[in-house]
Amino acid sequence: MLPIITAQAMSGVIGGYAVAGLERYGYISDGKGVAPEYLVKIISYRNRCAIVGVLQQDIAMRVESRWEYLVPSSLLDVGNKLTQFVSRGKWSIITKATSRRVWQGSSPLQISLNLKFEAVEDPYREVVQPCLLLQSIALPSSVSYDEANTEKFLKKTGITKGSKEFMQGVAGAFLAPPGPAPFTTKGLFTRDNNRSIDDIVKGTQGGDIIKIDIGRFLSFWNVIVKEVSPLFHIKFSESGDPISGSVNIIFESYEMMTVESLKQCYDKNNFSVGKIQGSELNKGIKGKIKTDE
Repeated sequence: MLPIITAQAMSGVIGGYAVAGLERYGYISDGKGVAPEYLVKIISYRNRCAIVGVLQQDIAMRVESRWEYLVPSSLLDVGNKLTQFVSRGKWSIITKATSRRVWQGSSPLQISLNLKFEAVEDPYREVVQPCLLLQSIALPSSVSYDEANTEKFLKKTGITKGSKEFMQGVAGAFLAPPGPAPFTTKGLFTRDNNRSIDDIVKGTQGGDIIKIDIGRFLSFWNVIVKEVSPLFHIKFSESGDPISGSVNIIFESYEMMTVESLKQCYDKNNFSVGKIQGSELNKGIKGKIKTDE
């Protein structure tokens, strides 16, 4: 598990979104506020954190389909050469039918975002920590020693238990991968709207579920982080932390999208919060923003 960077527990809303039970990093209102349509929220459930940044550039998405020739090219090549040789180049076996292709699958959906972070009160919490966490969810971490789970594993395998120090050393030699655990399906395909954070984390079996809300436009459940490129601007606070920065981040859907799962990404009901009353929003955010009706 990645270490959670301590910060004040958040309550209420962020940019119009309820995120009770998560730690908040990144954007806070400077008094004028940014409309929630331009805020991107990235949730890491294993780390129980929500990173909020301001969208800076156009949203880029890409998906590809893979197709192969119906007739294997190696077989077609031999037959075509032989036919042209026999006919002295007058005809071949290449036809429209032989150029038909069969679908071999589609790539995961890729999303590229550019987010901006600017300090209002605390440069470390609002600029440095968001970038640090975004990089961390793309990296492995050392396996922590869990005595209870280790004893269960040893009983199943029949291995004689060694000293605690020895077992800690063994655990520390391995790395825990980032992202979701592929060997369990529990919780991976269920949206979080009606489940507690504890239930979601328990269902990951040690992996992570990463969710992205892009304004009130798109919502992606269970993605993997492919690339994180932070850029810190060379203006620093008295503490030595940069007061602004930007991050280019590339996500991919954990699995191949279907027509139905893609439609869910555009469904307004799949955001991390349902209806929020205007009075509740005004308590958490300064400035005029729209609310869901």
